[in-house]
Amino acid sequence: MCFSNFHSRFGIMQVFLNFGQSSIRLQKFVFLMWRHYNYERMRRGADFYLLQSNSTYVNIWTAVQSLVIITAGHLQLCFLKRLFKSKPAEGDKPRC
Repeated sequence: MCFSNFHSRFGIMQVFLNFGQSSIRLQKFVFLMWRHYNYERMRRGADFYLLQSNSTYVNIWTAVQSLVIITAGHLQLCFLKRLFKSKPAEGDKPRC
């Protein structure tokens, strides 16, 4: 491209602009940013599905461990009741 100013006394000075190399560089940078953006978007999607599956995994194991703790507490209570439960002998009278 050639720009010149015919209306001034410096009209003989012309400026030549070459956008060929600049536009190729800009196109390369835009392509690299676009590729990086797509890569990050795919990685973020993969991370989201990984977090979602980990959340399901953690929730299931939390529920299982809670049930195990409640069951263990119930069994301990039953064993302690059985340990302190005494059967009266045939000739014994109740204490009350």
